[in-house]
Amino acid sequence: PHSRVGECASPLPEIRQVAGYKYIRLYGLSETPKLHATTLRSKNTNSFGTSPVRVEADPLPAAHASAADAAYVETILAPGDMLFIPKSVWHYVRSLTTSVSVNYWF
Repeated sequence: PHSRVGECASPLPEIRQVAGYKYIRLYGLSETPKLHATTLRSKNTNSFGTSPVRVEADPLPAAHASAADAAYVETILAPGDMLFIPKSVWHYVRSLTTSVSVNYWF
């Protein structure tokens, strides 16, 4: 497992919140074009991509305006919470407070 203190945004399948609070958004794979996302090693099914979009920017820059139409679900993780993030689900993570999380990659 990986331990992180403070803000983090990383590809991870499971996050357990130990202390503090985190805001999380999840986007389905179908939203990839709206997020202007890239895929690393496109032939590798275990590769991660990135998006240049600052999803909480208000307003979004014109180049990323389509991201405003991307469907997502959101939640706040509190101490003791765990969230499983399925394969191919884009996610955005922001610490709301100083926090400690444990991430499991499997």
